[in-house]
Amino acid sequence: MTTKALTEREVKGAQPKANKYELIDSSRERGAGRLVIAVYPSGAKVFAFKYQLDSKRQYVQLGRYPSMSLASAREIAQPLAGMVKQGIDPKVEIEKAKTKEEAELRIEAKKGSLGQLFEGYTQQMQLDGKRTYKAVLAVLEKEIYPIIKPDTKAKDVTVDDIKSVLGPIIRRGAAVQSNRVRSYLSAAFNYGLKHDNDPAKIGSDVLFGIVFNPVSAIPKQTAAESVGENYLTFDETRELLNTLENREGFKMGLHVAKLIQLCFYTGGQRPYELAASRWDAINWNEATLEIIADVSKNKRAHLLPLVDSAIKILEQLYAERDPLNPFIFPHRFDHTQHLRLYSLSQSLDRYRKARPDAKHFVPRDIR
Repeated sequence: MTTKALTEREVKGAQPKANKYELIDSSRERGAGRLVIAVYPSGAKVFAFKYQLDSKRQYVQLGRYPSMSLASAREIAQPLAGMVKQGIDPKVEIEKAKTKEEAELRIEAKKGSLGQLFEGYTQQMQLDGKRTYKAVLAVLEKEIYPIIKPDTKAKDVTVDDIKSVLGPIIRRGAAVQSNRVRSYLSAAFNYGLKHDNDPAKIGSDVLFGIVFNPVSAIPKQTAAESVGENYLTFDETRELLNTLENREGFKMGLHVAKLIQLCFYTGGQRPYELAASRWDAINWNEATLEIIADVSKNKRAHLLPLVDSAIKILEQLYAERDPLNPFIFPHRFDHTQHLRLYSLSQSLDRYRKARPDAKHFVPRDIR
């Protein structure tokens, strides 16, 4: 065995023998261990750090040659030699570092994704009795996931990410929708901020690790018309209702069109309360629709009188109803769900684009 400093040429040229042998890279410093390269009969060459501590010989494998160069092996071996000189066992320290890294990786793996944040937030909405939790989740999934993937760690979402979501919504002329999405995002991140410190969540499999709300730095679009200050004139209302009968020049489904009409014919009833109502809530003999507590915004059930124009719409929908779906306004694909309000917003967007001279309004302005 050689005891002089090795060269890259010697390492590269070392040939296998019948038995394993080692080449030693001398550091000319006693008691600091040695870098060696073991040459196996198979031709494999492996760098290792050998040392003796407390009369025990130890061996730490560093890496295979040529994936690890001689220079890299020396760089790794240098701090290990320093430990030996101080009486510290490198093998023990390496094991400690490995254990710490594995623990940090486990903690990192538990930090929740954006998808888990949205699921947790809307589940909390459901527990709090908020009726719109499904609609909120649907809006977040529709508006956010095309820009920020759901498996993104929630803690890694930045202010610029949020701007990249809201910007396109504003540019398509939906400032009100932008404010709504901003509000949902802000509430979701506030939920995440509190989640990790909630005593009720001790032992939770998910920790978000959020340190600030990235939405807080982004202003609302104050230029968006405030609900309650915008309304349609009688002529504009008449034009809209007539247009909904044939829906020429823009794309709008039958159920969305009838929902808008029914909102008018029920005196400005909230779109969600109608969309989430079931057929068994209608009393055809007394011409009433019961808005049940679970659907009502104020959590109080109430009866809605139905005028002839409203009855006519409901009779038309009943004749074409999906027997597997209990809702008056069924979801297009899911037999267990009702129509989502973002379908209503999208349809009104298309209506306004087809009529650029029409006044801008949103579903809530119908009230």
